[in-house]
Amino acid sequence: MLRKNLICLLALGFLLPAIGTHAADKGPTIKKCKDAVGQWHYGDTAAQECAKSKITVMTDAGTTKKVIAAPPTEQELKEREARKEVEEAEQQRSVDQAKKDVLLLSTYGGEDDITYIRDRKIAQIETSIKASEETLKNLRAALARMEAQAADEGKGGKAADPSTVKNIEQTKKQIARHEDVVAEKRKEQEALRKQYADEMERYREIKKNQAIKAPATAKNREAPTLK
Repeated sequence: MLRKNLICLLALGFLLPAIGTHAADKGPTIKKCKDAVGQWHYGDTAAQECAKSKITVMTDAGTTKKVIAAPPTEQELKEREARKEVEEAEQQRSVDQAKKDVLLLSTYGGEDDITYIRDRKIAQIETSIKASEETLKNLRAALARMEAQAADEGKGGKAADPSTVKNIEQTKKQIARHEDVVAEKRKEQEALRKQYADEMERYREIKKNQAIKAPATAKNREAPTLK
């Protein structure tokens, strides 16, 4: 009986420090914080002046239990939002690029296909340009004849026939319209050259990456499994 009581007392002696520590953790706490002007505040609850400050929670013995971080400032929130927007935009670009890559590979069987389609589209536009240039050639010849006619009509200080003057103005407008068409068609050709140059570059890059990944994938597939 004496031995049993002794064992109980010893066990209780080991448990008391732990119980004391646990009780201290659960006991009263003090919140410490520094306000915007640098003044320290202490109390059971955080002072209102510390609404934008870091708060340290301590035991009554002065031991730090935890630290509550200060809420983010307006500038930090703006920077955080800006970073989020950049990350989301980058993710969206990656998704869009992946879709374009799939379309690119499904559209062309090889580099020759890209070159063929590019040249065919440029040639079609060139045919349209040649037609406009032929029309311009005829319009300019007609304009030259009408201007010569107006000069003859205006000899001796006379005024040229109003219908001739009208025809000259209409022909000049037609020439200007066809010149604009030719200029736009030339721009369209350049845009196509740029588009297909970019597609060719991207196609080669994808194929290069696939060629690099293929041996590594095959090697991993052939690697023996260790048991």
